[in-house]
Amino acid sequence: MIELRVKSIWKWLLICLVSCTADSVPDSVKRKFLEIEPSAYSIRWVNDGDIYKVYYKLKDKDKVTSYFDFDGNWMETETEIAVSELSEAVLQVLQVKFSEYEIVDIEIVNTSDGQVLYEVDLSKESKTYDILFDTTGRILRKKI
Repeated sequence: MIELRVKSIWKWLLICLVSCTADSVPDSVKRKFLEIEPSAYSIRWVNDGDIYKVYYKLKDKDKVTSYFDFDGNWMETETEIAVSELSEAVLQVLQVKFSEYEIVDIEIVNTSDGQVLYEVDLSKESKTYDILFDTTGRILRKKI
């Protein structure tokens, strides 16, 4: 009985925490998001410094994150994808320069200025590398 009450309290606190976070997001930002992704579900908002992140799912994608500034302007959306969805140029660079690395995560990044980028997280010897590519396979950023 006590264990059940503790679980209920934790569940209530979690619901409150999530809803409090969503309540702190201005309606204008939420509206802009719903204009862009009207079919989104499992929506979770996070205030990250001077931006709002929204984590959500779509019908065919389980992990999507969009970023908005405080005025509600959409900045970019990152969608988790499979290796098979990478551009041929990026695949070629990964095979030539990073064949000894394990792919941990891949996201396609669509930016507000129309760019399509690929963010690939790689792992080697207990270190994780975050590499950003353009569609031609050019490395734009590499960080550990």
